Amino acid sequence: MNQNDTLPTGVAVYCASSSDIAPVYMDTARRMGALIASAGLTLVCGGGAGGMMAAAIEGAVDAGGKAVGVLPHFMIEKGWNHPRLTECIDTESMHVRKQTMASMSRAAVALPGGIGTLDELAEIMTWHQLGLFAGQVVIVNTGGYYDDLLRLFESMRAKGFMRGGYIPATVAATPEEAMQIINKER
Repeated sequence: MNQNDTLPTGVAVYCASSSDIAPVYMDTARRMGALIASAGLTLVCGGGAGGMMAAAIEGAVDAGGKAVGVLPHFMIEKGWNHPRLTECIDTESMHVRKQTMASMSRAAVALPGGIGTLDELAEIMTWHQLGLFAGQVVIVNTGGYYDDLLRLFESMRAKGFMRGGYIPATVAATPEEAMQIINKER
């Protein structure tokens, strides 16, 4: 048995829950969900009913895969969970949500998003740097969306603020490239 056979089968995807965005971002999320499902992996996400999150869920489910949403209880009470989730996990807080998503996942992917996505990305990169998350962390830089943030990360690295002198994430231009990075670990 390969040691990777014991890894979780999920891929955590962080992305925007806003629907007021360009179609290219929605297409990216839908493709990411479909590719995760096609690889026989499970989409693990924030479970929201809108925006890129909804597109990723629909992409995974439409491709015959599983989509697990992890939501704090208050979000479920407000009806923010996507109705097509294969499974909806109710957590007590945002922190427990992020911890649960990471524990279920062999990799984490940040698609374009807002402050919530940035929070999730920063935390999983920190956990990776500290050895608390062993999986790949992949930033999908659709249309250069993350260029400014990547320049900041490079500045932090160059000035000695990245432990070990490296940025604890790999950059991909497309969901397909992200899956190639994730599949290298399989």
